[in-house]
Amino acid sequence: MKRTFTVIGLGAFGSTVARELARLGNDVLGIDLDPEHVNAIADDITQAVVADARNEDTLRDLGVHDSDAVVVAIGEDLEANILVTLTVKNMPKPEVWAKALNHNHHRILHKLGADHIVHPEHEMGLRLAHAMMYPEVLDYISLGHDLFTVEVRASEKLVGQTIESLGLGSRGVQMLLIKHQREILAPPANDYVFRVGDQLVMVGTLDNLRNLSPYL
Repeated sequence: MKRTFTVIGLGAFGSTVARELARLGNDVLGIDLDPEHVNAIADDITQAVVADARNEDTLRDLGVHDSDAVVVAIGEDLEANILVTLTVKNMPKPEVWAKALNHNHHRILHKLGADHIVHPEHEMGLRLAHAMMYPEVLDYISLGHDLFTVEVRASEKLVGQTIESLGLGSRGVQMLLIKHQREILAPPANDYVFRVGDQLVMVGTLDNLRNLSPYL
């Protein structure tokens, strides 16, 4: 379903979000004070505007209050980030996604009522560290409370073994599904025999998943 989004702050993070939202078929308004940032993205999204987003009248003139969601991606000016988040949050319609620069900034954005708070640099750092430590992990999602879903590529030593042989229940891990090329087994049977190219999607606490890692 086509939706309307506004991205305020068109640096590396904001421009990436804006372009991807547009690629997915949505109407996207991008706002930034820097003409170079605006010009760089003008051909890729619905509308790109040089404007001061700290001015509420400016935002309303641009129709930001009618957006389904607004991403506050201002990354260097902490005061502007907070002010814009507060302004947009006081608008009745948009859902507010705000970029936090650090833990204290996160607390402020939370107090302001931001619907979603993201830490792109911190989260990417975590993903890089995990990818370096566990190269078999293709992707993961934090579910909160130290619970994660992970997608893992089956190693050669796993090929020929069954799910049951891993003893997942006693290890506190659950196998959600197995992907093999275009085939999806959800949930797979305990007597399923792993094949070359299998991708496993599991859920468990971070410690339990780490403890299972040597057997995958």
